[in-house]
Amino acid sequence: MKIDVSKVPAEGMRHHASYDPAALDMDRFDVHLHDAFEVEAFIMKADRELVVNVDITAPLRLTCARCLAEFVHTETANALFSYAVRPTDTVDITDDVRQEIMLGYPMIPMCGADCKGLCSVCGHNLNIAACVHQSVIE
Repeated sequence: MKIDVSKVPAEGMRHHASYDPAALDMDRFDVHLHDAFEVEAFIMKADRELVVNVDITAPLRLTCARCLAEFVHTETANALFSYAVRPTDTVDITDDVRQEIMLGYPMIPMCGADCKGLCSVCGHNLNIAACVHQSVIE
């Protein structure tokens, strides 16, 4: 989202943007963004400062660290960015939005707190059904 400082009125303005994550290199081995994410921004000027309050909604596809199943989680974030500007500047907040989303990535994605994981012998997903090895392991 590029903001032309000269077009921001004194009372501030709202702006909506939708980002294509493919162009922003945001994937991690266990976190993927396939769908566009949304940013709602309230932009205001305060003297020689541009203040941008953003609400971010990003649909993530995660891979569970225990069972390796893929699941969808919507990451939401609220951030406040501040930039020193001149009246003729154009400010691009895209990288700051990108970083805010990536900071919200879970360190260890889990499909649920009660995820049983995989059988250590055969690799069967124990969330789907019990395994014949479970009685041997326990």
